[in-house]
Amino acid sequence: MEAKLDLYDKKILYELDINSKIELSELSAKLKRSKQFILYRMKQLEENKIITGYNAIIDMSKLGYFTFRVYFKFQQTTIEEGAKFIEYVKKNFHQVWTITSMHGKWDYALFLGVKTISEFHTIWDGIMLEYKPNIKNYNVAVYAPVYNFNRKFFIDNPQESVERVYGVGEKEDIDELDWKIIENYASNVRQSSIEIGRKLNVSSDTVRARIKRLEQKKVITGYKIGLNLEPLGFVSYRVDIQLLSAKRNNELFEFCKCHKNIYQINKSIGGADFEIEVIVKDLAHLLNLIDEIKIAFKDVVNDVDYFGFSTFHILQYIPD
Repeated sequence: MEAKLDLYDKKILYELDINSKIELSELSAKLKRSKQFILYRMKQLEENKIITGYNAIIDMSKLGYFTFRVYFKFQQTTIEEGAKFIEYVKKNFHQVWTITSMHGKWDYALFLGVKTISEFHTIWDGIMLEYKPNIKNYNVAVYAPVYNFNRKFFIDNPQESVERVYGVGEKEDIDELDWKIIENYASNVRQSSIEIGRKLNVSSDTVRARIKRLEQKKVITGYKIGLNLEPLGFVSYRVDIQLLSAKRNNELFEFCKCHKNIYQINKSIGGADFEIEVIVKDLAHLLNLIDEIKIAFKDVVNDVDYFGFSTFHILQYIPD
């Protein structure tokens, strides 16, 4: 059943996806409602499985990682055998921090972080040894930079488009305490520094200072909510755009950044010329959005492909 959101629910989602750690008092002032009202609505959104988390966006490149994206199309493989592939990857390769089932062009996507190319080859060789006869096609791409925007699809006339960039930074010096803070903080940024300090046996002042420094270094590059699209009646697609020319790339970037249904632009080596992530009501809505792009950029768009994500089997914000 599709959830019914009123204007306040939508505004709360909008503001939290701009900054999921926003203070309750600031959110209350923005919406001109009491803190008790805001807190009650947030709890409802959590209980209804619409908000699934309050997350920090971590730039893995600043922690010394290369990010790879691998797509697989399988052949002669049942659903049960596909489930065994997922379990094999989960069990054997801790460097894989996201596994998702897909529909359309690809069956599975793996997103993984490695510190050396040889580490990637170890994972790749392991998968090929076990599953090469089942793999019909694959695509490997270096996945960076990524331009993430706050999601705007649930609100009319959005006023702000915030850009969070990750995947292009130089490695920063991060000590063991920084790591522990990131591990504890990244998946729940609304917990207090006192809570984190108690877990790590350090003062809350130390936690706050370290988080501020991680923000200044752009290790933490932004804050967003985990958002479950299903109860909202929306779905997510990747759209790959093949271009005849790159001469209008800056215009295309701004068009996508401001569009209420586009929330991410991926640059990759080995992928499409221009990759975007979109949120739409259904396939018809997606096709209308694609047509909108084709009309606006008909002199440079050559071809468009799309595919969807169905189930996330692993979704980590930092590697183990």
